[in-house]
Amino acid sequence: MKISGSRFLIITILILLIPIYANWKLMVYGEKTEGIVVKTVEENSGMLLSFYSVIAYEANQKQFTLKGPENVEYPIGKKFQILHLQEDPQNAIIFSIKGFYLNKFTSTSFVLFVLWIAFYLSFSPKSANRESGKQKMNSNKKNCRKKLV
Repeated sequence: MKISGSRFLIITILILLIPIYANWKLMVYGEKTEGIVVKTVEENSGMLLSFYSVIAYEANQKQFTLKGPENVEYPIGKKFQILHLQEDPQNAIIFSIKGFYLNKFTSTSFVLFVLWIAFYLSFSPKSANRESGKQKMNSNKKNCRKKLV
């Protein structure tokens, strides 16, 4: 099976864009509001310690909170643009590259990317500079015969 370089590049880009197009509804139909960091919370899950900033924002005359990216600490009082859906204001993200990309789909994208690279490398055509083990043995025997004769 041969995969051309352009197909490889297109599929790689699609895999790396998974976290961004997972939020397509927010990007198309979302409304912007201002949020402010109110506190930093630490979570202890077994031996792992993680922290995140809690961002408060208002939508539809109600207060909501949003967890910031894990293990990214923002100073209390820092303001952000928040993108949320009008009909579901709890479905919100920070309106930035980090907000679009650092979400629950990032790990899925990373695993698929690693599997895709492994798949591509295992089925990619061998370059002219690489020789297989059988070719090396044949070339070594030919070289030895030439030297002896």
